[in-house]
Amino acid sequence: MASGKKSKNHHWWPVGLQRYWADRAGDVSWIEPDGAIKKKRSDNRKIGFKKHGHTIFRGSDWESNFEDEFDIDNEVHEIISTLQGMKPFGRTPKEFLTLIKMLGRKERPLRDICRFYHLNDEIHRNLLLLIYSLLIRSPGNRSRYEGYPKMMGLPPDEEVGKGNMAQRYRTAKKLCLNGHMSNQYFVLMHSPLKKFIVGDGGLDWLTGGLVVNRIQGRTLIPLTPNLCVYFCTPISMRRTPNCASLSVAPWMVDWVNDITQIYSKDKLFFLGKPPKISDAFRQDQFLEHKEKTDPLVDMLDEIAGINKNRSQFFGSSFSR
Repeated sequence: MASGKKSKNHHWWPVGLQRYWADRAGDVSWIEPDGAIKKKRSDNRKIGFKKHGHTIFRGSDWESNFEDEFDIDNEVHEIISTLQGMKPFGRTPKEFLTLIKMLGRKERPLRDICRFYHLNDEIHRNLLLLIYSLLIRSPGNRSRYEGYPKMMGLPPDEEVGKGNMAQRYRTAKKLCLNGHMSNQYFVLMHSPLKKFIVGDGGLDWLTGGLVVNRIQGRTLIPLTPNLCVYFCTPISMRRTPNCASLSVAPWMVDWVNDITQIYSKDKLFFLGKPPKISDAFRQDQFLEHKEKTDPLVDMLDEIAGINKNRSQFFGSSFSR
């Protein structure tokens, strides 16, 4: 990772991650709200970036930047390799036949098609820190942080946004490196048939808890076209396992991709066939659920032992 002191291209999407989204020609493609499709080489450091995006008080005596603090980017390949090695249920011929019968049945509890693992302390902390880093420095959260002055009748402020971003990430990093890792659960969603998309924003019901220095909440974040991670914090759970791995049906991938479009504004990255643009993404705004609930999230919660009555939540709405 280039030093923040030498480079002005500060990344919200690590170059190491974007390479998983490259096609056979080595290009990373994205689609914009108007339907325009663009692409760049996967080793191009000017894809998921913002010039001086992590430089505070640029040009003054107080200038500093925190690009170097995202050194978790150096662990991307090891993290992805470890998660890919946690194979889901359905990889043996007998399991595969069972899986095919079960995938089309939405009423089937997802726990029935999971294989369970325990993430060791190192990979647990590194994966959680990577998730926090992706959420906090995303354009979606940057826009939210810059808008905080509006609560006092003031215009959005980029420096306020950067200050909030730096403070939250430093809190998250401290908690991930030294905090307790109990009551935290990961669900690895492997998609062998259909590909996930990733945008410039994502479902983040997690980083808000950092204001009181605690890890609590939920998030859903695609890491590669074939791997999406769901993270939640049950009130109570057994010490082990702390991770479930499952192969997801195309309808679940479509659902995740619809959620990604709600939270994205300018870009949706994809591999292969371009996604069909939703009405939410066409609005060219960072939207979010009106309430922190979604039936897909409820189904994933059940894997972690969090049980809810999700029937009333179908047809969830969203807002700015």
